[in-house]
Amino acid sequence: MDGPAPEPFVEAPPEPRNWRRHLEHPLFHLGLLAATFVTTTLAGGAAFTTAGGWLGTGRFSDGFAFSVPLLAILGIHELGHYAMCRRYHLEATLPYFIFAPPVLVLSGTFGAVIRIKEPIRTKRQLLDVGAAGPLAGFFTALPFLLYGAAHPRPSTTPLTEGTWLFDYPLIARWAQHWMHVGPYTSATVSEHPTFMAAWFGLLVTCLNLLPIGQLDGGHVLRAAVGRLQPRVSLVVLALCVVAGITSSLVWLVLPLLMTFLMGIAHPPVEDDDEPLDFGRTLVALFCVAVFLLCFSLAPIRVV
Repeated sequence: MDGPAPEPFVEAPPEPRNWRRHLEHPLFHLGLLAATFVTTTLAGGAAFTTAGGWLGTGRFSDGFAFSVPLLAILGIHELGHYAMCRRYHLEATLPYFIFAPPVLVLSGTFGAVIRIKEPIRTKRQLLDVGAAGPLAGFFTALPFLLYGAAHPRPSTTPLTEGTWLFDYPLIARWAQHWMHVGPYTSATVSEHPTFMAAWFGLLVTCLNLLPIGQLDGGHVLRAAVGRLQPRVSLVVLALCVVAGITSSLVWLVLPLLMTFLMGIAHPPVEDDDEPLDFGRTLVALFCVAVFLLCFSLAPIRVV
C-alpha cells in the first residue's frame, strides 16, 4: 500500500540581514569617529591655520588643535545623554559622529547623535536625559574656550568681499575678559583653532537647547511645563523664523527641519500634570542660562 507522497523539499529563504545590529556595533561607531576626526582635522587646518593644513601647504597635524577639542565637546555631549540613559536603564546606542566634507561644511562635521530606543516615561527621566548632554558639552567647552581666547593672532589681512566673520556669544566675550587679552572681534584677529572649536561647540549647545520638539531643549521644556510645551515651542519657532529671516539662516534651518521631521510637540510623559521637583526646576532654569550664554543672533556672516 502506497503511503502519502513526501512533501517536496523547499529550501528555506535566508534570514534577512540584521543591518541595525551592524549599525550598532562598536566598530561602526569607531569608524564614524575616525572619519569625522579626519574631516574635522582637514577643516580646522584649512580654515583656521596660516598654512592651510594638509589642504594647503601645511601638515595634517596642524588641524589637531581644532578637531580634538571639537570632537571632545561633541562626544562628551552625547555621552552625557548616554550616561543618563544607562542610569535609568533606557536602551540607547553609542554616539554616531556625522562627518562632512570640509569643502561643504566649515567645521567638517554635522555633529553627533545617539538613538534612544525606548520611550522616556517620566519628567524626572526626561529632564535628566535632556539636560545632561548640553550641560556636559558646555562645561567641556569652557577650558578650550579660555585657552583659545588667550591665544589670538593679530590679523594683517584686510577684509575683502566674501570674508567669513564669526560673532561671539556672551560667554566668549567674558572669556576674553577673564584671560586679560582685551576685547577683539573676528574682524581684527585670526582666532586660535581651539577657540573656534569651542565656538562651534557652544553653537551646537545653543541649537540643541532650542525648546522645540525633541531637541534637548524640547525635552527640558516638556519636563518643565508639561502640556503647555507645544504652545511655548510654537512661540519659539515663530521667533526663530523672524531671526532666520532678519539675521541668520542658522536660526531658521534647524528649527524648521526638526519641526518637519518630528513635529513641534514633544511626546507626553506619564506624569505630565505633576510639577517638576525644585532641584530639577533649577536645572531647567540653568539650561535657559546656558542657552543665553551661548546665543548669538548672527553667528556667521559674510562681508
